[in-house]
Amino acid sequence: MNYVLLEARELPILRIMDFIQVKLQHWFYERRNEVEGTFYDVSCWVEEELKKKIDLAFTLNVFPVDSWRSRVEEEGITFLVDLNKRTCDCFQFQFDELPCIHAIASIEKRNIKKSNF
Repeated sequence: MNYVLLEARELPILRIMDFIQVKLQHWFYERRNEVEGTFYDVSCWVEEELKKKIDLAFTLNVFPVDSWRSRVEEEGITFLVDLNKRTCDCFQFQFDELPCIHAIASIEKRNIKKSNF
């Protein structure tokens, strides 16, 4: 901020206040326009986490139980996933509040948008 005020230092205090107000308005306007141009369903970090899990999810066997629940088998262990309640027997879905690999496999089987979860 000190560098920005270099050109306004010799002005009277009210003019400095006006200068600061105009500068802040300009900055907020630019940032608002920049943000409005970006549309993401989820943050970049969440997207990266999901990409890591998607590859593993394709190796699992999914058996739908009903419209929301599925049995997912991983290395001989069966996990029950309930997409409506957002739960999985591995408890990672509940703790992280991000779909675990079992939930992702179940979501993929139903062709549902992952960002909804």
